[in-house]
Amino acid sequence: LGCKIILLNKEENWAQKYADTLILADTNNHAESLEAVRKYAQQNAIDGVICFWEDDVLLTSKIVDMLDLPGIPYRVARTARNKYLFREFCREAGIPTPQHRMISSASDVEYVLNKFTFPIIVKPVYGSSSALVVKVEKRSELPKVIRYITENISEKMESALTNGTQIFAEEYLEGQEVDIDMLVQNGKIKFYSITDNDPTEEPFFVETGESIPSSLLEESQEKLVAMAEETLEKLGIQQGCLHFEAKWTKQGPFPIEVNLRMGGDYIHSLIQRCWGIDLVEYAVKIAL
Repeated sequence: LGCKIILLNKEENWAQKYADTLILADTNNHAESLEAVRKYAQQNAIDGVICFWEDDVLLTSKIVDMLDLPGIPYRVARTARNKYLFREFCREAGIPTPQHRMISSASDVEYVLNKFTFPIIVKPVYGSSSALVVKVEKRSELPKVIRYITENISEKMESALTNGTQIFAEEYLEGQEVDIDMLVQNGKIKFYSITDNDPTEEPFFVETGESIPSSLLEESQEKLVAMAEETLEKLGIQQGCLHFEAKWTKQGPFPIEVNLRMGGDYIHSLIQRCWGIDLVEYAVKIAL
């Protein structure tokens, strides 16, 4: 693409040969990383910042703020990255959202048992890759599931949990789960693609497959994109390549989460084969 790549990483590794410059700093230590980037930028031009890794979404947004680059500000990224805060944002913004509750005490468990309609989902606030996302069918199973998650949750089993290990519960949504991959520039969706997710292996939501283009009715797809556009507008997301997870239900579209980077798995190759669009190329152009 003709770009000069400046790689920020805590150590020399396989990726170094693809970069023109390496900045060594621990990306889990945001203060250390920001200082290293700031020192580099004093002597060298940095025209854009991009990441493809869920763990570094928040650090990327802090670099956006520090260097005044195109991208997603930290105040926005913090809400989107934290799944519980995103649920609260949707509730306050009038966007459809399931009932949800942080689980930090016995009284929270009691509240869920008494107030929620089962089945429900219990999952980490900062999770990724469906790690420790568990469906609970019966009320009697809830204490056991919470105990299982709290005993196993750690950044060693899922590096994205470096940001925190809190958990929360939400009511389960029946319907077709989809991914909406979007290129957004100056607050406008310039491209979108909807991928249908195959039914997952429950109760752990192990992904089994996906298909593109979506087989949902065109009217349903339009409503999903309209919901996503409203969500991005109210969040204040103006620039980026985004992986928006949602569900089409009998009640209409519901957002699940907004990932502030390109979708993982086969998303890049699927979209390139189906639509002829290279998400990496356009994500870089937006970042510049």
